Amino acid sequence: MRKILFPILLSLLLANFSNAQSWKAAKLEVFGGVTAFQYFGDIGGAAGDVNLLGLLDIDLLATRPGVSLGARYHISKPIQLKAAYSFGILSKSDVNSRNEERNFAFSTMINELAIMGEYYLIPESDDNYYYNIMQVRGGLRHFRQPFSLYVTLGIGGFHYSVTPKDQLATSTRFSQSSSIGTFVPLGIGVKYAFLPKLSFGVELLGRLTSTNELDGYDSPYASYNDYYHSILFKVNYKIHTGRKPGPIR
Repeated sequence: MRKILFPILLSLLLANFSNAQSWKAAKLEVFGGVTAFQYFGDIGGAAGDVNLLGLLDIDLLATRPGVSLGARYHISKPIQLKAAYSFGILSKSDVNSRNEERNFAFSTMINELAIMGEYYLIPESDDNYYYNIMQVRGGLRHFRQPFSLYVTLGIGGFHYSVTPKDQLATSTRFSQSSSIGTFVPLGIGVKYAFLPKLSFGVELLGRLTSTNELDGYDSPYASYNDYYHSILFKVNYKIHTGRKPGPIR
């Protein structure tokens, strides 16, 4: 009896997963996650004049946390529109940099809101993936394409507040003439469909900003505005918004 009941119960539990989910039936998706921020500007950086296109400016100890929330709407199979809010901290110091003797440091709280488009180089499968109950003996196996890959570009604005530290706190070079700015976010992301409505994702997003005062130091030698990027680890959940076209298989 147990040998008969177990496959039946398991089949019922996985019934929802075995039905394909079309993107047209779940166009809306919400997401949330934790973010790691890294700042690039006039404070900190490499110890020498060579930074290998910015790679040597990366300071893992200066990485700061944040959170992100948002929603995306599926316009067509390869294109999605996304709105995202993020809160986090940017921080850096001159320790171990070419300007270590200057001894400037800062911490900036930042709130940002952005509208972005996503273009999927590897689109999400119309059918996502499903489990086949016939594979129980060999373990549950998934089919279709659970991975998707996209690039993203948009426009956003942020509010920020700088706290000067070390020698910057008493320096006449400290400046925060404004507390708002705009930025252009661009990046790349990947998603993995764990269940038809649930997926996990990782997104690398860089931000070209309109200000040179995110660190509170408006350097007379600066050639570019401040830049920062983030790595977002997120959970995505699809919301059913309409009837799925075609018969249920």
